[in-house]
Amino acid sequence: MIRTEIQIRFNDMDPMRRVNNASYSAYLELARLDFCNRYLSVTTLEDIPFVLARVEMDLVSSVLPGDSIYVNTWVSQIGNSSWEFSYEIKNQKTDVLYVKAKTVQVYFDYREKKKLPIPKEFRTSLEKEML
Repeated sequence: MIRTEIQIRFNDMDPMRRVNNASYSAYLELARLDFCNRYLSVTTLEDIPFVLARVEMDLVSSVLPGDSIYVNTWVSQIGNSSWEFSYEIKNQKTDVLYVKAKTVQVYFDYREKKKLPIPKEFRTSLEKEML
């Protein structure tokens, strides 16, 4: 499981003084970036071997100003050319759950502009983070 600490920015807030629901997608993106930094050598954007195909979120509780949060990320399913990340966004001090989410990524070669089966080496990286 990968843990990504999130710094809440002023512009993440909405007029109701809570994190805007659109900001949670950005937090999931930061968590995926942590996965990339851990398992991939990315020097250009074309080196990222996947495209995001689906995002699903359940907003359980509101993140408020002053809350410290983190994202737990793990692989919950692996297919032939796609896999699923699962996430929890939680409070660093109390472990209160704010968001449960899932995303589906498809292995994709940006240079060839096509979907490909997940290569063995990359599948091994995914399996290391599978729960």
